[in-house]
Amino acid sequence: MTLIGATLNTVGLLFLTHAVYSTHEHTATFPHAPLPLDITIELLVSILVLSAGIVFTSPSLKPIVWARWAGRLSREGRHGEGKWTREGEEILSEGDPYAFLGLDGGIGGKREGRLGFWDVRGKRKEYAEWAKNGGKQ
Repeated sequence: MTLIGATLNTVGLLFLTHAVYSTHEHTATFPHAPLPLDITIELLVSILVLSAGIVFTSPSLKPIVWARWAGRLSREGRHGEGKWTREGEEILSEGDPYAFLGLDGGIGGKREGRLGFWDVRGKRKEYAEWAKNGGKQ
C-alpha cells in the first residue's frame, strides 16, 4: 500500500502543481475571463488523487480504550514527565485531566456519576418516597 500511496501522492502533487501554474498563467493573460473548465477539473482530480494517496500512506488507526486509559491515569496519579524547569525541579503531570467531572463516583458510588448531569431515575425515586411520606423528610 505504501508504493501505491506514494505514487498517488506524486501524481496528485504534479497535477496540483500544473493546475495552479495554469491558473496563474490564465489569470495573468486574461485577468477578467472566467477560469476554463479543464483547469477546474484538473484541480478537483488532483485533490481527489492526493487525498487518496494520503489515506493509503497513513498508518492504521489504533482503537481507543478510554476506560483503560482513565484507569491507568487514576492509579498512577501524578508522575514525572522527564521534563525539568530552569531551577532544576521536575515537572509533574496532573494525573487524570478529567477528574473534575467526578466520573469516579458513579455506578455504586455515593455521588451522581457526572457532575453537572442529573440522575432522573434517582430523583424520581426520591420524589416518590417524599410523596409517600406526605412531603416530609
